[in-house]
Amino acid sequence: MSLSQPFDVSPLPEAIAPAVRERFASRWLRRVLGTVVALVLLSIMGITFCDVFMRYWFSAPIRGASEIVRFAMAILIFSAFPLVTLSQQHITVNLLHGRFGRLGSWLQHLFVLLVSLTAVGIMTWQLASDGADLARNRITTTVLEWPLAPLSYYMSALSGVTLIVLLALIADHFAALGRKETP
Repeated sequence: MSLSQPFDVSPLPEAIAPAVRERFASRWLRRVLGTVVALVLLSIMGITFCDVFMRYWFSAPIRGASEIVRFAMAILIFSAFPLVTLSQQHITVNLLHGRFGRLGSWLQHLFVLLVSLTAVGIMTWQLASDGADLARNRITTTVLEWPLAPLSYYMSALSGVTLIVLLALIADHFAALGRKETP
């Protein structure tokens, strides 16, 4: 290309643009939630270490350490939920793997995705409903008296993110059928 020729600055072709957006969203989700998971896990380890150290060396455990760890575990699990779903790394049992052929395997995987979508949808709704009840009744933890509603809302929101991930996986699964890829 010579310097006299203009550069092509047209937008990405329509077939490529969704793939770029999908990779960007996936990368962003992995970075943000991966960072949250790492920081929460680090804090759980630090609190547990300090609590044990204080308990055995000074006979003065950290007040509410178990409640803090329980909160952090809920945040950790639900922050990792969309990541595990996105990379499809759930624990699975493949008793029927390879017994149905390509179309049967595709249908089996679609069934699993749809059941997962339904279960996560119910869980998202239930957590939001529980959050509303906890907020209405002003339920708190026993020792630290932290409100439980924000935690329930957080878990519901991350379940909602997992729902979006599952919808994207279902769309990709149908696109794979069009590309004649095996699941």
